[in-house]
Amino acid sequence: MKPSKSKEHRFDFNGMSGVVRKGVQFHMSAESWEYGRHHALPLWTEYVVYPAILPRGYCFSQENTTMTSFELVLEGSMTILLDETRLTVHPKEICLIPAGKSKHLEVREDCRKVVFGICGQLHLPLLAMTGLYSKILHRLNDPEQILAILRELHRLLKEKSEASTARIAGLTMELVTEIGKEAGRAPVPLLADAFRVLEFHLAEPFRLSALAEELHVTTDYLNRLFRKEVGIPPKHYLIEQRMHLALSLLNSTRLTVQEISLKCGYKTQFAFSREFRKRFGMSPSECRKESKDKKKI
Repeated sequence: MKPSKSKEHRFDFNGMSGVVRKGVQFHMSAESWEYGRHHALPLWTEYVVYPAILPRGYCFSQENTTMTSFELVLEGSMTILLDETRLTVHPKEICLIPAGKSKHLEVREDCRKVVFGICGQLHLPLLAMTGLYSKILHRLNDPEQILAILRELHRLLKEKSEASTARIAGLTMELVTEIGKEAGRAPVPLLADAFRVLEFHLAEPFRLSALAEELHVTTDYLNRLFRKEVGIPPKHYLIEQRMHLALSLLNSTRLTVQEISLKCGYKTQFAFSREFRKRFGMSPSECRKESKDKKKI
């Protein structure tokens, strides 16, 4: 592969985060479909890049990602900077990039990889329950079954048939489960109970001390557990779930923003709208309008 004149490429899968790519020419077979996001499906693979073949010197930057993404290296290697964490990804290693992170990658040698992103209200609990959120980088024993699932998802996203939406959601579940199995991760049973309690209290104010008391552990232990296994404290996890619920209600119901704010555990519409804008970069009303406009296309 001979590097050619440096170019700037722009590629935006979700319309909510800016992506800037600088480097030499590259090959990329990308398919994406926002159906799951716009119809508020609980679990969805929104895009698959299969494969991405990148030459040495290629760079990529993305700020404030709005979904969880994965980088699976098949050949070569690359360096990824996630906020302040720098790591190198080698063949058969997969890097999990949580939503909200800023990432920058540099290809040190010619690299072939697969990239995909998942979203939905169930994706965080699923990642935590499979033990994947406890580490950024995972070594896979044999990625062939994972690659087979990704090839099928790539095909289905290209077809964009509503008849295949349940299949895509099911394959997303299978994909994450298979990654957890290949990475040798073990779930933590207490997390399942914590998720259940938090989900039950999405529509009302809830204190960490109440969660700890119900689970018969200390608040310090809960904080440590969530930071280790989910990457964020329980309070932030609860906010994430409330925002996913809000997105679902905005896209699939005619409830007012005030009614949605109450269903998501906020006492005032102002507090809810402020949190929503912080998470998605737009107001709830703007988000609903954008979703309606995209459904008309």
